[in-house]
Amino acid sequence: MAKPELSSQVLRARLNAGLVALDLDSMVGAEQRNLLIHYVALLQRWNATHNLTAVRDPLEMVPRHLLDSLAVLPYLPEGAVVDIGSGAGLPGIPLAICCPAQAFTLVEPAAKRVAFLRYAIADLGLTNVQVAPQSSEDYHPDLLPDVIISRATAPLARLDAMTRHLQGPHTWVLAQKGPGVGEELTDWLRAATLHITRQDLAVPGLPPRFLLSWRIPIATP
Repeated sequence: MAKPELSSQVLRARLNAGLVALDLDSMVGAEQRNLLIHYVALLQRWNATHNLTAVRDPLEMVPRHLLDSLAVLPYLPEGAVVDIGSGAGLPGIPLAICCPAQAFTLVEPAAKRVAFLRYAIADLGLTNVQVAPQSSEDYHPDLLPDVIISRATAPLARLDAMTRHLQGPHTWVLAQKGPGVGEELTDWLRAATLHITRQDLAVPGLPPRFLLSWRIPIATP
């Protein structure tokens, strides 16, 4: 019976160390850390039969899923957030846990992942999260979101095309990317018309990570 408790303690220690390394220690409270660890436990349990993520080891889930998602916290604008291609809830669920005042919509078309997202949201008691069980192209909310976020869902040009109908003058688009971001920018012709901000995200134990953000230019009369 002591093994699960020990595992939880090890996961928490790794999470705590990672938050310190990312300078997020003061932004994530004790109860939020409990929920983050519980989310990893849910993901591990469902992953055994539903193949939600290629990462099997819960210790690896901490940096590759939790910390990688939470690294964008200092750069997350206020307002309603849409997580495109959320998959198993990344980065949407970790961010929603740490930003309870913001509304999050997880856009995900795969049925098995939708089932997990709905279960996890209910089990974690997240009242600020909903699921849109459809592709991003088919997602047409009544109001455009304040923030669109995507974690390695598609190359930048494809992501832009997938979400163009969701991008208004007030909408920030945040794309989490890995080392190949330079090539993606080269292949994305519309990038030349946008003012794109790039942040380096030094996630412990992971290759270089980057956050790109932009808004479409506001038309002038």
